Amino acid sequence: MGKEIELKLDLVGDQSALVRSDPLFQEAESRTARQTSVYYDTPKKLLAKNGFSLRVRRSGEAFVQTLKRTVSSDGLFTRDEWEWEVPSEALDCGKLDGLPVELPTEAEKLGRKLQPVLRSEVERTSWRLRQGSSNVQVDWDVGRLTADRQCLDFAEIEFELLEGTAADVVAAARALAERVPARLGVLSKAERGAALADGALDRVAKAAPVSITPDLTVAEAFAAIMHACLKHYRLNEQLVIRSRPADALHQARVALRRLRSAFSFFRPAIADDRYLRLREDLRWFTAQLGDARNLDVYLQRELDGGERAAAGRRREQAYDQVVEAMNATKLRLLLIDLTGWAAIGPWRSGKLADRSIRGFARKRLDKLWATIAPTRGLLAQMDEDSRHRLRIQIKKLRYAVEFFRDVYPRTKRRKRFTEAVEGLQEALGKLNDLATARLLAPELTGQAPQESAEETDNLRAAESFLEQLCDAGPFWQSAKA
Repeated sequence: MGKEIELKLDLVGDQSALVRSDPLFQEAESRTARQTSVYYDTPKKLLAKNGFSLRVRRSGEAFVQTLKRTVSSDGLFTRDEWEWEVPSEALDCGKLDGLPVELPTEAEKLGRKLQPVLRSEVERTSWRLRQGSSNVQVDWDVGRLTADRQCLDFAEIEFELLEGTAADVVAAARALAERVPARLGVLSKAERGAALADGALDRVAKAAPVSITPDLTVAEAFAAIMHACLKHYRLNEQLVIRSRPADALHQARVALRRLRSAFSFFRPAIADDRYLRLREDLRWFTAQLGDARNLDVYLQRELDGGERAAAGRRREQAYDQVVEAMNATKLRLLLIDLTGWAAIGPWRSGKLADRSIRGFARKRLDKLWATIAPTRGLLAQMDEDSRHRLRIQIKKLRYAVEFFRDVYPRTKRRKRFTEAVEGLQEALGKLNDLATARLLAPELTGQAPQESAEETDNLRAAESFLEQLCDAGPFWQSAKA
């Protein structure tokens, strides 16, 4: 077994001239080869669902069978892999016996069900670089994926550590991304092929569950959450740039909110000398999406023709700003920096990084709960700013409960708590939307919006959900160790 340490960048459009002329590669010799890979899985996608990919790759006259983890607690930076030379494109399932890893079923039964699900044909150009004190392999793949009669052309660059330190892999990828419009890659070829077959590449992506189990350390848990949030964002980013659907922008913004909540929740463990800069850069970018999202929500209201046209024009201007920010070098480098920092940042040598996530999460949930419980019965007396601050705390609580869903037992009490916190966040969100509409309406129409019963209804709903939340109480405190 080997542990693959890599960072992947995606290229959009033909960037051949920029890549080939980049200073990073001028001192290195390149070699180019055609590669064909066939990926295998069961009809029910058992390998993919359990975090594995299995392929046989042909390069020249050689065939190599590879099993990889597609999910890792270290995010997308490190992955376990097992490789074997095989005589042909056909699988040798006997190689899967005795692995130090739990596959979804024993090798013999799995072998009878495995079938080709994806074909990858690429032209790979490779360089071996000396970056800092390390040797780094760079593979530039340009080719086509075929899955279930669907085809997709793609281009990506992988930076893999051969010898040395992982920081040099990040440095090499970052150096290229400063000069070439490359973006953080979050999908393996197997994942991209599965999404192609399912039509998911053109659909808005919601947050996927994060696998945080009680045996993980604080460092492993934070890295997994970081990876999940960045993946959630990137899956929606291209939809926003390409066609500007409101749901895709909303999900991109949710991904960033979840990540910023994780920054706040894990602060005692991750607040090293890079923490504040990364947090402020995240805040900067999240703010770029705010106007567009507010106008999307405003356009869901009942508007007359003139008001809708004015809001529509403002929306296009706001989305121009969003797309400009998404395409900015600053944002592309930020995502690379976040990935590297989560995997190898200075914070990982701190005293909390290797602690159990269960005890750490309990203490942080207690602290968060202490800011929420005292507001019981006070919602009606709060001004908009106070309700907004409470909404932020409720949002952090909801995301934390989602992040740690596998850390604590699934009890009826926890279910009541989860339903109440979701309902409370939704009601407070609607109140915030109404407050935003009061600010936008005079700018768009020159008139203040008419009073509505919506605010009263949502305030009552929020009060009811807050009561239910407090009645359920902090379920994590009663969870058995």
